[in-house]
Amino acid sequence: MVLTRTAGPDLAGLVLPLAKTLTALETSIARRHGLTTWQYAILAAAAEPPWRTQGELAGAIGYDRNRIVADLDDLEGRGLVTRTVDATDRRSNRIEVTPTGRRLAHSTARDLRAGTDALLAAVGPEHDRAALLAALEALRDRCADDGWRARWLRR
Repeated sequence: MVLTRTAGPDLAGLVLPLAKTLTALETSIARRHGLTTWQYAILAAAAEPPWRTQGELAGAIGYDRNRIVADLDDLEGRGLVTRTVDATDRRSNRIEVTPTGRRLAHSTARDLRAGTDALLAAVGPEHDRAALLAALEALRDRCADDGWRARWLRR
């Protein structure tokens, strides 16, 4: 474990290599399926109900509302998604994944899960993995907590 002299465990030093590896894993697997990581994120999020507008989808995956357009153009051109004008707001498009897009999203997710499962095998038995995942979820939630952010991420 990486230690600093005064602060104890260097959490960033522990997590950053993991984050870089997971990013590389997702990039590699998405590429094998003919996708970018953003296109995979779009397909995965759009495959889950409720069907979202283009703007809602961008917000759900944390992608720029303007940059998503090129990816949607590509995915639509390949028959993986369809865009239809939203009946309640004609300025918006609803995104729906086609059956082909859904199969591609599922096969990409399956391969990504196999890669992450192989990585998690280093942790040990299933109960240790479950504890690690629960701890990571708790840290993710803390990072999103406005009270914690206001106290610790001030300028």
